[in-house]
Amino acid sequence: MQTRVQEVKNFVISGLKIHECKTDDISEQWEELAEVLEDYDVQHDVLYGVFVDLTDDGIRYLAGIKEDYMPEDVPTESVSIASGKYLVGELSSINDLEKAFRELSSHQDYIHRPGISFEKYKGKALDQIEVWVPIE
Repeated sequence: MQTRVQEVKNFVISGLKIHECKTDDISEQWEELAEVLEDYDVQHDVLYGVFVDLTDDGIRYLAGIKEDYMPEDVPTESVSIASGKYLVGELSSINDLEKAFRELSSHQDYIHRPGISFEKYKGKALDQIEVWVPIE
């Protein structure tokens, strides 16, 4: 996995709903989001998967797009991604997501800071996958 450090200004991700789920249930959120974006003919080439926090039963997760692209009449929930530095891992397969989050979150060369980690899917086929973990 190739890594880099990148700094971002804060931005907001909007999705249909923050779900409390197991990681196996996340694909249902993506299907719901895809239907809404298609119904509203939303033009996008970047999607975000946001790990809001851990719960006793799994995770709280939001599948979404940048708030600016979400149609105003779609009821949504939003998560703010804080400004700062992130350790970014580039993946070649979605099957490597969990492993990448573990590796980046425990990387000893960086001081990790509290914050929200997220996935970023880029390209027309959404085949460019990145994992973003907050660092100092």
